Amino acid sequence: MAVFIEVMLHILLFFVFVQDMKYRAIHIGLPLALALLGVAVFVYNKYPLLVLWHNLLFLIITFVGLYAYISLKERKFSNPFKSIGLGDFLFFVAVMPYFSTPNFILYFVSGMLFSIIVFLVIKSITKSNLVPLAGLLAIYMMLIRCVGYYVDLNFFEAKLI
Repeated sequence: MAVFIEVMLHILLFFVFVQDMKYRAIHIGLPLALALLGVAVFVYNKYPLLVLWHNLLFLIITFVGLYAYISLKERKFSNPFKSIGLGDFLFFVAVMPYFSTPNFILYFVSGMLFSIIVFLVIKSITKSNLVPLAGLLAIYMMLIRCVGYYVDLNFFEAKLI
């Protein structure tokens, strides 16, 4: 069962990457499928529901901060989805069940740094100003899952005290 879930996760993440790189957008079905698979993993592992609430609270605080920053910068109330795509936000919501709260925050921050670095390389090749954030974060998630298998570290769960 675990192998099937892992294969499905990698397939979905790969499709997010390909679609976001090609179209700079992802189909709503991909985050939905990732979320459904994530909830299945979450329930199967019997994680406490509080973890999802904490992850969601972190996302809300982050995006409220983004909204405030953009509104102050433009000196008017502004749509935060002009800076980050709706698909990117939905991707973050979809991958919440895969992470404990400390690891979700670490994934968010380190994934953003990874995306900036990779985007600078992509920009020098393609001359595009649109960041395929969900796609880059999908590849990043695949990489840290693979690295976790080889170094026997779990980048997704934290021991709760």
